Amino acid sequence: MPFCKDLIGDARDSLFDVRTNLRYGCIILKHYLDIENQNLSRGLARYNGSLGEELYPDRVTAIWRAKYCYSEVQS
Repeated sequence: MPFCKDLIGDARDSLFDVRTNLRYGCIILKHYLDIENQNLSRGLARYNGSLGEELYPDRVTAIWRAKYCYSEVQS
């Protein structure tokens, strides 16, 4: 999201640099998770630009659970 460069870092940052791109993505995802009160599904959908749709969040969490044995933390 090149439009975020001035808000997150520096206009000279290269989003083609893996570390920079990952840092930006993490900051943006955290922002969306904060907006959605840590609701992972809604945060992922907002990050993907598909808020209100479940396809992207469902795919991401299914892969995450299968690969990393992720489980929801109950509070």
